[in-house]
Order: sequence, then structure tokens, then C-alpha cells
Amino acid sequence: MGLRDKIKKRVRGVVDRLSGEYSSAAPEEIKPYERPGIPNEEAEVVMARLKRPVDE
Repeated sequence: MGLRDKIKKRVRGVVDRLSGEYSSAAPEEIKPYERPGIPNEEAEVVMARLKRPVDE
């Protein structure tokens, strides 16, 4: 088995794992995503400061 065959075999294995052929079926009922906790309307959004070089 050459290098090419090994690579092809490995790629096929990865594709088989990621393909939808072997995945489970979608559920019948759709559950909406709910965020835990209480939203804070008074929250302050602050922009992050990145440490970039200063041009002087």
C-alpha cells in the first residue's frame, strides 16, 4: 500500500464520519433555544481596546 492509497483511505474515513449518511434522524418536534437567566436592560457595552502599535 503506497502513500497515495493511505491518504485516500484516511480521507474516505473522515468523509464517511462527517457525512449525513450515518447521522441520526432529526427530531419531529422543534424546541426553541432559550437563554438562561434574566436579561439586563441597563447593561453597558464597552468596546475592547486592542494592544496595537501606535504610529508616532
